Amino acid sequence: MDDWRDEEPGKIVHEHREGEMTRCGEMPFGPYYGSVDATPLFLVLLSETFNWTADEELVRDMLPHVYRALEWMNKYGDLDGDGFLEYQRRSPKGLINEGWKDSWDANMHRDGRVAEPPIALAEVQGYQYDAKFRMASLLRLFGDAKTADRLKKEAAELAKKFEKAYWMPEQNFYSMALDKEKKQLGVISSNAGHLLWSRIISRDRARIVSERIMERDLYSGWGVRTLANSEPVFNPLSYHRGSVWPHDNSLIAHGMALSEMRGEATRILTSLFHAALNFRDYRLPELFCGVERREHDAPVHYPVSCSPQAWASGSLFLMLTSVLGIRPTAPRKELNIINPELPSWLDFLHIRNLRIGKSRVGLDFTRRGDRTFCNVVNVEGEKMLVNVAFRH
Repeated sequence: MDDWRDEEPGKIVHEHREGEMTRCGEMPFGPYYGSVDATPLFLVLLSETFNWTADEELVRDMLPHVYRALEWMNKYGDLDGDGFLEYQRRSPKGLINEGWKDSWDANMHRDGRVAEPPIALAEVQGYQYDAKFRMASLLRLFGDAKTADRLKKEAAELAKKFEKAYWMPEQNFYSMALDKEKKQLGVISSNAGHLLWSRIISRDRARIVSERIMERDLYSGWGVRTLANSEPVFNPLSYHRGSVWPHDNSLIAHGMALSEMRGEATRILTSLFHAALNFRDYRLPELFCGVERREHDAPVHYPVSCSPQAWASGSLFLMLTSVLGIRPTAPRKELNIINPELPSWLDFLHIRNLRIGKSRVGLDFTRRGDRTFCNVVNVEGEKMLVNVAFRH
């Protein structure tokens, strides 16, 4: 326990900086733990890594940390015992907001009031659900059926609580967060898009969320805004209240693809591809402004956005994987390609040396009209079953 660093047992690090202010104790960032989502996302990442690599040794090395991370979510991350992960900083120099939208004014009510902590972000509950659901499968595979059963039950209970607490009937959408009084933040934001890939919500709700996200107040034409321009607190030039973040869009598009709403996912991929053509070296920045796209326009740069940045760079790879329906299960030596869809501006795509477990796969995707076809060119290394499925 270290209040200065917002550190707790089992909590995954948020960032590590070096420099004079950190070394002299003026700032707590060497390392700093003020992140409510890094811990469940660590568990999601481990599961996804295993899906791609089948690296059992890595999982065994990580198991002690898995149990500590799971304990942190239940013991420390849930501040009031209601099943939701909340955050409230303890460090006087720490971050006020500890989700990915971490600017001081990122979480606001419609009337302009800044939400007071403890705050329970909507997407973080989705991360927690996904982490527990994935760890249930992983731990069962590694012999801990008792914990697996408990986690699966906790995930199911969380989904029910979440639906009741976060759904906004009047807006037909999910609240971005609950404040310290458990009141909903009624603004329409991109946070709900992350619920699509964590799959904490039903398929029917996922379709409603996807369709709402693609309306013009959230979807700018260059991508999905962090906050709808119909909200009184919207500011397209702000950091988190109306800007467009590529990584945010990639997770939303990924969730749409998982929910078989491939057309919406492809639209987001296309808009970000067009945006990238307007930046130096065709490189997507950390964020850009949420100004509406009109004919002959270019995206408005955010002056101090980071470029390059890892999660912006990774966004196009995730979106391509999503729209092509590439879903590996390396432990079973299987690769499923479900409903691949190339965007209209891309006639073919060749992938070589795609590593899945101890195999390397070559794939050719070709579009003819509205249909995309996949040809398995080769499989090197260990044998692998490759299934190409077209579901309607």
